[in-house]
Amino acid sequence: MAATIPTNGIVLNSGLNVADGDVTLASGHGINFAATGDSSGTTVSELLDDYEEGTWTPTFGGTSSGASGVSYSNRLGWYEKVGRLVTVHCWLTSSSMTSVPGGNLVITGLPFTSTNTSNFNHSIEVSYAANFTSTESPQGGYLSPNATSVNILTRASSDGRSGLAEPVTCGDAMNGDEQLMMGVSYRTD
Repeated sequence: MAATIPTNGIVLNSGLNVADGDVTLASGHGINFAATGDSSGTTVSELLDDYEEGTWTPTFGGTSSGASGVSYSNRLGWYEKVGRLVTVHCWLTSSSMTSVPGGNLVITGLPFTSTNTSNFNHSIEVSYAANFTSTESPQGGYLSPNATSVNILTRASSDGRSGLAEPVTCGDAMNGDEQLMMGVSYRTD
């Protein structure tokens, strides 16, 4: 026989609230996986205490200045945050720009700042890029520590063996009708 939950729910003194089929935990509490143990001998957190999903507003920008007078026909960004892991995706299609960004191309507006870990960048994937100049088309990139913008990279030459180490230069690559789809998973503090 199933238990009956009162209409106002069940609230325990430990911060657990069960109401209308949802379980709510007090701030600082979560699901503890400590029973699985840590055989590596390092200090780890086994408490899952955060989940969030939502949207964010991606923007074409530059390392020295942003674009002006930009109209977007597609400007979509969504994210999932589980614990300290954030996964974001975006689709940007500019339909016009009064002036292109200055410096190297970045995508700004990430919903969370990346973790401030020295000597570690999070890599991104570019799944679609169109209407950039052929020699400067985005092919990859990275997210620096303690940042909310993604640096966009291309190959150093048309040779497929060239490394993805060349920044996409806004002035050489953009004219106001670019399309970009990308994603990145990164850690936050």
